[in-house]
Amino acid sequence: MLIIPAIDLKNNNCVRLKKGDLNKSTIFSKNPFIIFNKWLNYNLNRIHIVDLDGAIHGKPKNLLSLKNIIKYKYENTKIQIGGGIRNMEVIEYYLDLGFSYIILGTKAITDLDFLQNVCKKYEEKIILSLDIRNLKLAIEGWKNYYNINLFKFLKEINNYPLESIIYTDINRDGTLKGLDINKFKKISEYINKPLIVSGGFASLKDIKNLFILQKKNLIGIILGSSIYKGKINLKILINKINYLNKYYIS
Repeated sequence: MLIIPAIDLKNNNCVRLKKGDLNKSTIFSKNPFIIFNKWLNYNLNRIHIVDLDGAIHGKPKNLLSLKNIIKYKYENTKIQIGGGIRNMEVIEYYLDLGFSYIILGTKAITDLDFLQNVCKKYEEKIILSLDIRNLKLAIEGWKNYYNINLFKFLKEINNYPLESIIYTDINRDGTLKGLDINKFKKISEYINKPLIVSGGFASLKDIKNLFILQKKNLIGIILGSSIYKGKINLKILINKINYLNKYYIS
């Protein structure tokens, strides 16, 4: 199980949002590299970075911070980058910079031919982000919804050679109210790809409850507000995760 700290960038600041609302952002650092270096020093295998301005505008916006971050990553740390990536040129640009995985949302969801092409060209490097509110797929920086049957769509994307799928419960994101387990169970039944979960984690108990479900394709959890606000101690979690992996997953 991957423990994946999140870094959200807005105006080249490290921020956290509540329920995906850009008007409810809290700045945690005006130097995102300091935050990146902090998470890097835990020797975790992966870090999650989102260009929030990019997600809204449909193109990269926080390149100053992103270039500074990627220069200093450890060789064994994989960085997944998302937010406003909607064409091949941007994908290639980020991969050339040194990012390990590309997170796609709006363009991939609304254009499955594009998704198929990028999955073939960049095998094992494409992650599909499913941002869900009230069982609807949110797109364009969570501002709008894609008019499609969610569960039919989930079945369809199982046919694509994705590295993984990120499921985010927007209603819980940044709230520290805990993961909505029942909603996750319902949605995860339709997904057979490697699955990463995000949205609402507030305690070690929340993470244990996720393990108890014994989802064999569950490979990671993304942590944001819980580690920024000290609700979850990363050092303690890292020490416990091997036990949880052995007891519930293997």
